[in-house]
Amino acid sequence: MPGLSILPVSALMAFVPMIAALIMVYRQHGLHGINVLSKHVFQFNRHNGAAWIPVALLFIPIVCTLEFLILRVIGIPIPLPQITPSETTFFSIAFFVGAIGEEIGWQGYAYPALRKNYNALTAALILGVIWALWHVIPFLQLGRSFHWIIWHSLSAIALRIIIVWLYENTRHSVYIAVLFHTMINVSWALFPISGSYYDPFVTFLILAFAVGLIVFIYGARTLKQTVPSE
Repeated sequence: MPGLSILPVSALMAFVPMIAALIMVYRQHGLHGINVLSKHVFQFNRHNGAAWIPVALLFIPIVCTLEFLILRVIGIPIPLPQITPSETTFFSIAFFVGAIGEEIGWQGYAYPALRKNYNALTAALILGVIWALWHVIPFLQLGRSFHWIIWHSLSAIALRIIIVWLYENTRHSVYIAVLFHTMINVSWALFPISGSYYDPFVTFLILAFAVGLIVFIYGARTLKQTVPSE
């Protein structure tokens, strides 16, 4: 997440959701279940929404650009981002691996289980709250303020709704969730300076507006585009 010039030891918990999911799947379906879940992460083709890949890759960079402009307009002396190819490549690889560790558990296992009993928006909200609380300890270790953690947690809930929206519109692709999760971390780590100027309140306002549009257009029940032939 933003401000990652120094990672706390608890950042390693990114792999705990994956481990927990694999254990649960193994208990329920054995090695075959683990194989199916693992393959599900990288199964992505034109039949399950390749057109959504640009959305997953560009959504958060656009949010960060808007935030940068807003901060400039309101008079925050935020410097221009200093982005290098080597730094971008490093963050992309590192955060992609971490996103796999989280999304196998969150979107690959926990969300489908919640979806059995709730509509898409409610399931996303429940998972979003859990996901936000999951990150509280690392943020405390990074010395984040109560105000920062509250607004960032609300942003995380909004982000989970967006992840679910992408997931539902790509025929349950965990890969799209991994890509989007990767871009969350890459974009904010590259935000000036190493994410130190990131303002979770401004981020939440932008994301809340985006989520409102998504729910209005796609509906809370499925968050999915209606296809007449289905």
